[in-house]
Amino acid sequence: MHAQGEDTTPAQLIGLLAGEWSGTYRLWLEPGVLRTEGPSSLTARCQLRERFVVLDYDWTDGDEPESGSILVGHADDDVWQVAWIDTWHCGNSIMFCTGTGTGTSAIDVAGTYGPPDEPWRWRTTIDVSPHELVITAWNITPSGESAKATEAAYTRSA
Repeated sequence: MHAQGEDTTPAQLIGLLAGEWSGTYRLWLEPGVLRTEGPSSLTARCQLRERFVVLDYDWTDGDEPESGSILVGHADDDVWQVAWIDTWHCGNSIMFCTGTGTGTSAIDVAGTYGPPDEPWRWRTTIDVSPHELVITAWNITPSGESAKATEAAYTRSA
């Protein structure tokens, strides 16, 4: 996979995401118990001179079609910003996430949801190479326990 480094600018990373992708979407509702695994496709379009990228994807839960969009940008203060919507996960809300590109992931962001007095966190990593894209998310309880919630693994479509 491709991690953001000194040789990759945010604009280059955003450009690397652009294109058509196909793969598998997995969903866990409790640790270690896979609920859904099925085909997924993703289209990534650069916006505003590669300052942003929009990732539009689809997946299924059983026989029900689902879809989502992720708007990704890199702010001047070296922080990644993400706005995420999904028919299954988000309801009528937008989840806003921020983070960095350190460690093993090109983009690593987190947001919160749930009751304001005991919010849960949602952490998402986006790892990309010229031919592979993996988007992984974890639910993090108010007490800090983390469990994988989703994983979408794609290869670039021809």
